[in-house]
Amino acid sequence: MSSTEKIVLKSVSKPEKENVDSMLDWFCKVFDISNGEGSTEIAILKELLSKSIAGEGVTSMELTEKLSLPRSTAIYHLNRLIQMGIAVRKGRKYYLRSGDMEETISELQADIEREFKRIGEFAQKIDELIEREINGREKRARKR
Repeated sequence: MSSTEKIVLKSVSKPEKENVDSMLDWFCKVFDISNGEGSTEIAILKELLSKSIAGEGVTSMELTEKLSLPRSTAIYHLNRLIQMGIAVRKGRKYYLRSGDMEETISELQADIEREFKRIGEFAQKIDELIEREINGREKRARKR
């Protein structure tokens, strides 16, 4: 996980319908990518997923043409997906981070676990420093 990735997770009820659009809508809500059905984010993610599963990437121009979006809008959303660790850019093309959604989520989970381990180690050091500081104050107080 790079220092600029930001992953937000929300608890969202599972979709009532098990079709691609409602499940991608749920996915986008869980990751705080979008708030509504039929959103630009869902359309971009669906196209990115379709291309990645086929072993292909997608350019911002292809998204612009297929989804009738301004290129800046396509790039903005692609960059958000990159920042979250869901997508990657290779040359001029964008890909899902891994070959499919399941593998991408597994990699994100590993990133989160590594980050929590690092945070836990840091928290342990904070506890040790605070304990030393408290013990140092007690020793100084006893000397007085």
